[in-house]
Amino acid sequence: MAALIVRARTIVTCDTEAAQSRVDFDGLATIDDGAIAIESGRIVAVGPTAEIARGRRSADVLDLGRCVVVPGMVDAHAHPFFSGDREPDFAARVSGRRAPLGMAYTVERTRAALLDPDRFYRELLGPRLHTILLHGTTTLEVKSGYALHKPGEAALLDLIHRHRADAGIPSLVSTVLGAHALPPEFEREGHDAFVDYLIDQLLPVAAGHGAKYADAFCEPGFFSPEQTRRYLQAARENGLRLRVHCDEMSYGGAAAMAVQCGVDAVDHCNFITDGDVAAIAGRGIVTVACPATIAYLDLPRRAPVRALLDAGGSVALASDYNPGTSPCFNLQTVAYFGRKLFGLSAAEALYGVTRAAATSLREDAGSIRPGAAADFVALQIGSPDEFGWQFGGNLAFCVVKNGTIVSGP
Repeated sequence: MAALIVRARTIVTCDTEAAQSRVDFDGLATIDDGAIAIESGRIVAVGPTAEIARGRRSADVLDLGRCVVVPGMVDAHAHPFFSGDREPDFAARVSGRRAPLGMAYTVERTRAALLDPDRFYRELLGPRLHTILLHGTTTLEVKSGYALHKPGEAALLDLIHRHRADAGIPSLVSTVLGAHALPPEFEREGHDAFVDYLIDQLLPVAAGHGAKYADAFCEPGFFSPEQTRRYLQAARENGLRLRVHCDEMSYGGAAAMAVQCGVDAVDHCNFITDGDVAAIAGRGIVTVACPATIAYLDLPRRAPVRALLDAGGSVALASDYNPGTSPCFNLQTVAYFGRKLFGLSAAEALYGVTRAAATSLREDAGSIRPGAAADFVALQIGSPDEFGWQFGGNLAFCVVKNGTIVSGP
């Protein structure tokens, strides 16, 4: 692969140890009239154009003109491996009626699609993931959780693992979300019995099917803190890292339990307490906030993002992309909701979809620096301060993943 020099008006590297709270673009290591040198899919140098171009006269040049280049965005919470769209649920919600389908419909349709997993991926999942990449997400956490039995969950994990490094889609990070909801087979036995099943049947094989993380939906009416604790302890014993859906729609003590379990990330956290804020920040656990979900569901409370940041914590912004509560795959739009609902600055929001998100996943992503994969996005915005201002479309003029131009000139 020939060496490549990428030039832009402004490059925001996010190669920084600065705290997220009140960070500005100087703190995110911004370079005006900057360039990136790439060899074999990795960044070898980044800096002022005159400096980077010196001694590299034979390199190809990609001139991104007046674009602002930022790291490839990292989505730390997403559920894209599903079949069964639920627009009727949305139509019912906005007209004040009860949703007719619910998660059971998605489970039914996903199980059916998994009867031919190659077709499922080729016709639905692959194109969906490609669209996500075209909007600037180059690293994507992908959860299972829409089969809710061992064969289906293993098949979903296999699909994620098989395609994790494909060209034309984001790099995939696999999470087993067995404790997502109660499947129809366990309606009589209940949640305790289903957790026993997951501990006995699914978690021992999840890492072998490519899972890095285990996750659970710890929420009143779904899985209790004690049920979730048992699930997480078994997951850790089987070699998995931990993250949890916590206190999304009401308070149930999920975050407090998750902190005690030593998770890498607590997600949603709309109803957590002041004590939870202090504990999360004090333990260095990343909060993964999902503002598009708050907007979609008109939730009465939102994650206390400013309090978490002021306490020294770190907050990722994620899509929560799923068919029922957040059919939003575009982190540019999520950044807008992060600014509007949480009062984040442009720099704090960019940190949230790059550095903080990558940290929550323990992935080497979210920055433009020598040695890193050449993943970045050229945005058609006038200055970095516009990040998260315009929304509803795609401002990604050029997307580069592993040094390959995915879209653009």
